Order: sequence, then C-alpha cells, then structure tokens
Amino acid sequence: MSWAISRDEQIAALYQRLQHRSAILAGLTPGTPSHTGIQAECDAIHAEIRRLETSRSISPKALLLVVGITALLLWSLLTSGR
Repeated sequence: MSWAISRDEQIAALYQRLQHRSAILAGLTPGTPSHTGIQAECDAIHAEIRRLETSRSISPKALLLVVGITALLLWSLLTSGR
C-alpha cells in the first residue's frame, strides 16, 4: 500500500470525474440551477487538474522520510567516529 496517492493518479481520477460530470451537463438545459451547479463543479475540477499539473511539490510523508533517513545517516556518521 502506498503512503499517498500519486499526483498522476489524482489527475487521472479528476479527469474521469470531469468526464462523468460533462456527460451529465450535456443532458441539462442551460440556465437551469442544476446546469449552473454542474458547470461550476466542472470548472472547479478543471481548475484543480490545472493546479496539480503545474505543481512540483513533494508529499509531506516523503519529506519526513527524507529527513528521517538523513538524520539516521548523520547519526551513524557521528557515532562511527568514536
């Protein structure tokens, strides 16, 4: 089991959700409250996809893992010199 969902998996899931909502949107009458609501949801999903596609962040768990390994290596180097 992975520690976190990868960015690519998140993007793929959002594209699938956007496709589903777009299919619903196509069957609704423009100007109705349901059409407006689904359109707003599609816009929000699209914005989240763009945000994820442009992000280059590291997950907090991966960062914690890197810091922990670095600390262990430093501790190992400091104690092996005794």
